[in-house]
Amino acid sequence: WYQRRVRVLLPLLKIATTDVYSSFEGVKNLNHIEDHLVTLLGEYLESERVRLNTLETFRQYVLSGKSYTDPERYISYPTNQFNVIHRFAADWNNLKGWMDSRNQDMVSAYDSYESHFPNQDDVKGAIRAIHRLQDIYKIKASQFARGDPVEQESGTSELLGQPFNVKALYVFTKNAYENQDWNKCSAWAQQAFHLMQDTGEYLPDHSMWFDVADHFSFCLYKAGNVEEAMEITDTMLLHYPTHERLLSNKAYFQETIQASLKERPAFEKRSVVTDPTLDMHEIGGPEDVEITFVPKKYPGADQVVLDEKTIEDEIEDKKYVGWSTRVKKYRKLCKEAPPLSPQMAQQVHQLQCYIKQDTPRSILQPIKVEVAWPSPRILIFHDFMSDEEADFLMSLALPMLNRATVHNKETGKLENAEYRVSKTAWLDMDLPADKNKVVRRVNRRMEDATELSHDYAELQQVNNYGIGGQYEPHYDMATKEEKAFTEHDGGNRVATLLFYMGNTDAGGATVFVDAG
Repeated sequence: WYQRRVRVLLPLLKIATTDVYSSFEGVKNLNHIEDHLVTLLGEYLESERVRLNTLETFRQYVLSGKSYTDPERYISYPTNQFNVIHRFAADWNNLKGWMDSRNQDMVSAYDSYESHFPNQDDVKGAIRAIHRLQDIYKIKASQFARGDPVEQESGTSELLGQPFNVKALYVFTKNAYENQDWNKCSAWAQQAFHLMQDTGEYLPDHSMWFDVADHFSFCLYKAGNVEEAMEITDTMLLHYPTHERLLSNKAYFQETIQASLKERPAFEKRSVVTDPTLDMHEIGGPEDVEITFVPKKYPGADQVVLDEKTIEDEIEDKKYVGWSTRVKKYRKLCKEAPPLSPQMAQQVHQLQCYIKQDTPRSILQPIKVEVAWPSPRILIFHDFMSDEEADFLMSLALPMLNRATVHNKETGKLENAEYRVSKTAWLDMDLPADKNKVVRRVNRRMEDATELSHDYAELQQVNNYGIGGQYEPHYDMATKEEKAFTEHDGGNRVATLLFYMGNTDAGGATVFVDAG
């Protein structure tokens, strides 16, 4: 019976699904189905248009600021470096959800590169680096915002850096807000606010517009600019007239302004809403420190040598008493050369250049020496390394680069520190012969130049500095409370030799804050 019933039903099902034309109701139902499907197709196409437009907008944004004629110079610029890092953390990381899984080439490439993508810690580190450049070189947020932190010569139209977009400017705003740096917060929010006004990218009904304006108003208030804070609040109330917190803020600002008017004279008012150039004082004034070098007698200065205890006592005094002054000197010297003080003028006659040819190798390849400072002795060796040698050593170090570390004076262990930001690699002497020969050749040249034996030297160390890379004022040798170099047969460091294997458009100096 079961089998016979199945045979009866099969013809009926066939008629119901294939003979639609024979029934008006069947055609009518099919028409309803098509209406529904075409509606869904329209919704799908619209979502695809939104998706593809989003991808194309992002693609054009990336392409618009990139230089494909000189990519190395492009990526050497700090604003471009930040934009690349921020795009990966904010956009590329989220882009997989917007991609069509049928595009296997894109999906495969994305998956293979994903482990190299930066995260939010990288973005925060890059923000700290930009803020560091602001502080040391006195660069305003407005210069970074337009992609031009290095002031170009008059008449130069070339813009090396890609401007920051609103999202990037808001990231800087929030970081300064979290660190309670109200002047910096005001300055970055000012740039984001006016960029929104100029481009119309985010209108007042967008949450980004509200968040930027809200931070701008609050940071202005905390920085002491109450009238400007109320002006921004008034602008926000034009679009959010019933917002309780904004109304409460305005009432408080009005009371504060009324109270302060009794205590100060009238002044010309400038509008923070219409004037994007209003100074937010985010970079402060010049460092209030005088650079004066007093000649001292140190080892290697061809003078009477101070005893070890005297040197250690001076180091301790400078480390714990004058640290703030030393940092100010460091920042000032990084930005500009100091005027020639009377003490320095007395040393000028000892500055000289000469050719060193006192070893068999240096007779064949003379060493060009410049005495940059007599005491402590600072020498510059010109044309010391060929471009080919520099490129080779950098390529050798590249796969071995790791975050630079410092010695913890309490534990003697190596650790990361914000005052030393770079990556380093040590060039081991156990390298294959074809690679080791260049390292050994440079080592021999170092011996000829310094008259010190490489048997008591450390391995060559290659440093690679990124955005705002730095090593704040420090001693290269270990001080008496540190447990460094105890494992080295040669003992503590007595000299340091630096090679510059690359160049920068600005910055990159090594300064000696206690030279004298």
